[in-house]
Amino acid sequence: MRAGVLLFLAASAMHFGLTDARGKKPGGVSIEVSDPDDDGWYRLRVVSKANGSYLLVWPFDGEAKAPDGPGEIPAVVVVEGDPKALSSPRILAYRAVAELLGAKPMSGLDVSALSASEDPLLKGVGLLYGKKPADALEPLAQALKERERQLTRIPSELYPAAMLYGRALYGAGKFDDAAVAFLKAMKQRPTDPAARQARADALIKAGKPEAAQGLIRRD
Repeated sequence: MRAGVLLFLAASAMHFGLTDARGKKPGGVSIEVSDPDDDGWYRLRVVSKANGSYLLVWPFDGEAKAPDGPGEIPAVVVVEGDPKALSSPRILAYRAVAELLGAKPMSGLDVSALSASEDPLLKGVGLLYGKKPADALEPLAQALKERERQLTRIPSELYPAAMLYGRALYGAGKFDDAAVAFLKAMKQRPTDPAARQARADALIKAGKPEAAQGLIRRD
C-alpha cells in the first residue's frame, strides 16, 4: 500500500468530538487536518460556516494524532472575544495548559478556583499553575492514569497529561519520576523538542547526565 494512501487512511480515521465552552456541539463548525509531521501528528484548523470567528482551545497546541482504536478525539472551540466562554473553568484550564507547556503567557488568567475542581486534570492544572507542584501530583497522576486506561488511547490527551505530571514531579524535586513521565510524553511524540528537553533536564537533575546525552538536539 502506498504511503500516501496510508496517510489518507490515518487522517480519515480521525473523528473529532467537537464541543464549545458550554459542552454543546457548535453548528456549522468542523475540523480540518494538515499533512502529518514526522511523528504522525496533524495540525488542526477550525472551519466555520457559522457567524463569528472560532478559536481552537483544545487540543492545547492545535495538534492531534489518530488514536489507537475507534473513538473521537476531544476538541473544544470558543467564539473569539466571548468573555463568558473564555472565563469558564474548563476553558481557563485549557488556556493554562497551553501556557504551562510553552505558549506565550496570557494576561488576566485567574485559575485559582480550579484547585477546588472535582475533575483531576482541572484541579492539577490549577495547582501547578499556582506554583504548588507537590499538591498537583496526586490529581495529575490520576488524570494521566485515566487516559492511559482508556480502551482507545488518544495521543492528544496522553501527551499533555504526561507533560503536566512530569512538570509537577520536576517542581516537587522528584527528578527520576519526572524523567519517566516525560518518557511517556516522548512515546507519543518521539521527536518533540519540549519532551526531549524536559526529560534531559530531569535526568541531569537526577544525577544521570550520561542518560541525557542524545536527547538534546543541537543544530
